[in-house]
Amino acid sequence: MRKLMYLLCFAIISCNNSTSQSDAETDESVTTFYFIRHAEKKTNQGSNPDLTAQGQQRANQWVNYFFLKDVDAVLSSDTNRTLQTATPLAKAKKLDTEIYDVSQVNGKSLLEQYRGKTVVLFGHSNTINKYANDLQQDQVYGELDDADFDHFFIVKVDDNGNSNAVKETMELEVD
Repeated sequence: MRKLMYLLCFAIISCNNSTSQSDAETDESVTTFYFIRHAEKKTNQGSNPDLTAQGQQRANQWVNYFFLKDVDAVLSSDTNRTLQTATPLAKAKKLDTEIYDVSQVNGKSLLEQYRGKTVVLFGHSNTINKYANDLQQDQVYGELDDADFDHFFIVKVDDNGNSNAVKETMELEVD
């Protein structure tokens, strides 16, 4: 009877371990992109403005959002507003901010370069939707409104190229 109990306990533990191992293997085979618009920008500084105080607060809020999430890469276009939005998260995750060329990047090139990783890309109201659409191979998401800093996209792609995209909201928490 005692041997039977040991065998039963061993079988239960083995089943639980094999399930969590297969879950871990599944997670490693998924590529996750967060496509985030830069935070609020100053409107009186021409074509390459800095963030406003609210924008700086939102940039810091992204650090909180990603606190318990693994991040392998933080990408930013080369504008002041995107770099200033990306920098707090990159520093918190002890990563360099990788600069990307908006005119050269698309969903396919991002997937090829970052397959199996979790990537946070800071971009613009007229680019982040395109990356999400490219990975979904459709045109579901339009450009964000010029005043919309709350919405962002999460796209997950498995090893077979199957993708799932969602449009999420993170409202600014005012102190």
